[in-house]
Amino acid sequence: MKGIWRHRAAALIGVAVGSLLILVTWVAYLDGGTAGSFVHFYYIPIVLASYFLGDLGGIVTAFGAALLAALLPLREGTPQPVKDILIRGTLFYFIGLMTSRLFALLEERRADAASLLEVSRSVNASLRVSEVLRIITETAVKITAAKASSIRLLSDKRDELTAAASYGLSLDYLAKGPVRLSDSPLDQEAIGGRSVVILDVTQDPRFHYRAEAKTEGIVSLLTLPLQRGEDVFGVLRVYSDTRHHWSGRERRLLRAFAEQAALAIHNARLHEDLRRNYWETVNALARAIEAKDPHTLGHSERVTDYALQLGRAMKLAADKMEILRFAATLHDIGKIGLSDRSLSRVGHLDMTDEVLVRMHPLIGISILQPIEFLAPVLPPVRYHHERWDGGGYPEGLAGEDIPLLARILAVANLYDNLQTGSPGRTGISPQEATQALRKAAGKEIDPDLVPVFLRALGYESQTKGGPHSAKPPPGPD
Repeated sequence: MKGIWRHRAAALIGVAVGSLLILVTWVAYLDGGTAGSFVHFYYIPIVLASYFLGDLGGIVTAFGAALLAALLPLREGTPQPVKDILIRGTLFYFIGLMTSRLFALLEERRADAASLLEVSRSVNASLRVSEVLRIITETAVKITAAKASSIRLLSDKRDELTAAASYGLSLDYLAKGPVRLSDSPLDQEAIGGRSVVILDVTQDPRFHYRAEAKTEGIVSLLTLPLQRGEDVFGVLRVYSDTRHHWSGRERRLLRAFAEQAALAIHNARLHEDLRRNYWETVNALARAIEAKDPHTLGHSERVTDYALQLGRAMKLAADKMEILRFAATLHDIGKIGLSDRSLSRVGHLDMTDEVLVRMHPLIGISILQPIEFLAPVLPPVRYHHERWDGGGYPEGLAGEDIPLLARILAVANLYDNLQTGSPGRTGISPQEATQALRKAAGKEIDPDLVPVFLRALGYESQTKGGPHSAKPPPGPD
């Protein structure tokens, strides 16, 4: 459909340019022919045709203008000398061709800038290096009309290159595994900071996987280093299924993409280091809380494990799983504000202890709120003690008004509490805990989550559960 509209648009532009040529010829004829000033208006349709219709349109329009201009002297009854016709035709041809080429070059530069802008935006918008590298490999293929592209990163020991992203390569080709630097002179050159071109990978000994490349249909290859300053930590490869001489434009763009990929990896590593430090701090806080109460020793780790098992069974997105992981680890951080007496009290809590215990989600929120990156964690930490029937705390929410991640935490938290017990109450076996979960479904916890959780733990087969499935139940998240 787009092709049809493109042809129709070209036809309309051709008609418009032809009409403009005739109009210019008529006005120039009235103005005195080639001696008048209006003869210079022939450049307008030539430039328009070159812009909209490319080389062919500009050249055809140039010759048309030259022929029509040759008719102008007929007003005086004398034909124009052949020399003047040839000179004017050559000039029009040159103007049309050069205008077309300049417009094509501008369009090419615009497309290059748009591609680089798209990649730059992806680098700035996402700290997930896998997504950024996927966009880079896909764009590298599209702008160079190549067969495929891949990004390989150096291992920690700097002796292997492992695939981090690819586009256009088959699973069979990728299954060949990491590339050992000792086996690949090509990659040794690239890691040394050089761009390497191989016109025929099946004949060049620098490329180690010649048989696999032949099966894959790869002929030519361009490899560029991924480096940040002096640090080279991977390579960008672009593959062609024909013998391909990479143009200066292609190399320039691919070098820019390699720089963007290197920047993305560098930023992602800094981000991961930061998150790792945060995570270690979070774990230290959780352990500090559990040290106050021997009955909760290891509770946060177990709840985190159970919650993530349930999240995976529900096929939660990666960002939701990350929030769930932090929330599960930190869900009881508010207990750091409780006294040892409240934590270790045996039997029924008096009113003071009861108020303090019910306050611990809000205390946890007040501790976590100043940490900006933990903002998504606040709702599940705040509401993990709400009940499905509305009898929980701190706000008495019910049903799907409780955020989904808080409902997941409630299931994981209850399951671990049933097994570990509390002061004055002995824990029960996993089998008894599963029965207790079933009884709590629809009262204390979300009834749709229980069968999914039990299947994730292996207590129920995937064929059981009737209408309950592993998809996330509706409700705010």
